[in-house]
This record gives sequence, C-alpha cells and structure tokens, in this order.
Amino acid sequence: MPYHDISLHIEDGVALLTFERPEQLNVFTGSMIDELGDAYQRCDADDAVRVLVVTGSGKAFCAGMDMSGGGETFGGHAETDFSSCPLSMQAWEVRKPVIAACNGHAIGVGLGIAAQCDMRVLAAEGKYGFVQNRRGVVADFAIEQVLPRLIGFERAFEMIVRGVRISGLEAAEWGLAGRVEPGEKVLATALDIARDMAVNCSPLVMGLHKRLLWRAPDMGLGEFVDLETRALKHSMGGADAVEGGLAFFEKRSPQWSSSVAADWPAWMDE
Repeated sequence: MPYHDISLHIEDGVALLTFERPEQLNVFTGSMIDELGDAYQRCDADDAVRVLVVTGSGKAFCAGMDMSGGGETFGGHAETDFSSCPLSMQAWEVRKPVIAACNGHAIGVGLGIAAQCDMRVLAAEGKYGFVQNRRGVVADFAIEQVLPRLIGFERAFEMIVRGVRISGLEAAEWGLAGRVEPGEKVLATALDIARDMAVNCSPLVMGLHKRLLWRAPDMGLGEFVDLETRALKHSMGGADAVEGGLAFFEKRSPQWSSSVAADWPAWMDE
C-alpha cells in the first residue's frame, strides 16, 4: 500500500512512522486508519524492524479525528459495519515494542493511538485528553480497558467520562507516560530508547515479553505461569540465549539471530 498521510522509514532496526499532516495538526482521516494499520502489519512481519516509534510531524502528535464534516462527522454511521478499534492491526498486536513519541497534542483518537502503544514519551507543553464525551460519542481504541491499566480506574474515569485535557507534566504524574520532555526533545528521547532496545535486546524475547505483559491481566495466575514457562523454555532453546551469555562474558554488543517472523510460537497467540 502506498502511503500519503504517513511515512515509514527503517534504519538500524528502528522503524520511524510519522503522521504527515502538520498543517492540520495530524488530525486523523479514514485513509490514515488504513495506512497506520498497514504499517503496523509491515513492521510486525519485517525482521528488519526490531522496535517501532510513532510520532507526528510539526507541532502535534495527532489532534483527534478530522471534524471537517461538522455535525455529519459521526451522524449517520451508527448503522454501518465498523469496529471501535478500526486498525487492521492494533499496536498491542505488533510483536515488536511500539513507542509513541508524542511531540505535541494528542487528543481523542490521537491519544487512543498512543495509549495502545507499549511506551510513551510526552511533550511537557502538549495537551492530552479523551474528549469524545464532549462530542457526543463513546471513546474508541478500547480505551476504557487500556487506560485503567495505565493510570487506575478513577483517573481513567475522569479522563474519559469528564473528558478533561491535561498537560504532559500532569499526564506523567497520573502515570500515562514514563517520560516527559520539551516537545523538541521528545523524538530524540524515544529514538534513543528504541535504538538501545534494537541493539541490546533479543528481538524474539522482546516480542515474547510484550505478549506476556499484555495478556497477563486477563489470565488466572496458574494459567499465566504455564504460558510464561512455555515462553521461557522456548527462549532458552534458541540461539539468542547462547549469544546473550557470550556477549556479556566477552563484553561486546550481542549479534542476535532470532526471527520474530520465523521463530514465533503459534501457541503464544492461542
């Protein structure tokens, strides 16, 4: 699929996905939904990608859904066949770490995209919120399930039901992000994290850890321990387990050989 409203650049194991509508503050369109889902699928399947960073061009990450249709933006769609998670692949399904570099405002769908990612770096001066309630519609991107896991029920309730906007500093205090930087430093910080992971962490094991972390809250303890044990045994039987120990002993960067595409155990997604 050719991309028009996003760009995708891959270098040294890190994929940089950028929303490319800076004049419109990267507000989301139907074509961007298709392109983002396709880009996630490409990065998931491509072993040249070990970590994915998502950011916005210009001054915003994504300022919400394109509301240029006014009252018709949402009206008339209730009877159509669609999902509240409209991407063909969600960020949590990608078998690589996905980092949101929120260089500016992330509102509504924009913050939904960021919340689905595994890590977030926010701009201190940015505004962040789920304002769908103030537009007369229910929030999407599974945020009612994802957000309480990040910041707890009461703060998630206030963000979603009250529809407040908070600053990057407040968002970090609430637990929405692990790092907050001035807007111009957000992407560099996210890329530093991504490059460190791409070099020093086994691609396959990163994927296994990610899947375990996302699945754990919905599993019983015994069931989860069984799954974790299977993942541990699978990783111990791979070449990366040998290489990781040798690289540590020889005080050098590891040369990972695992393939997420080829070595992923099917039972991890059952």
